Order: sequence, then C-alpha cells, then structure tokens
Amino acid sequence: MSFYYHKRITVIPKLLHLNISSHGWSWTLGGRRAHVTRDRHGRSSTAVRLPGGFTWRRRSRRH
Repeated sequence: MSFYYHKRITVIPKLLHLNISSHGWSWTLGGRRAHVTRDRHGRSSTAVRLPGGFTWRRRSRRH
C-alpha cells in the first residue's frame, strides 16, 4: 500500500493557491474555468474547461 500526501493552501481566495505534496510544491493561479500551474522546477501547465465537459490542457517545459 502506498501513501500520498497533498495539501492545498489558499493564498488569495479563488485566485492563488500553494499546492504541497509528497513530490514537491507548485503554485496555481486562476479559477475553476481556467488556471495556470507552475512547479518548483519551472515547468508550467495551462488548463481551460470548455462547454460540454471538455478540457484543453497544455504543458510546457523549461528550456
């Protein structure tokens, strides 16, 4: 059995969150419809919820 830890701390309600997990930490900026996440290694991820239950995601790597 594996254990996984995840904690989400709200810095600014509905706008900025600090995510802490057993693998590291990351920042999330945005709300439920659209947000950008950046981790401690400089990688970022963008997600946008679209009508009809679809989600568009894009991940980028630090060069």
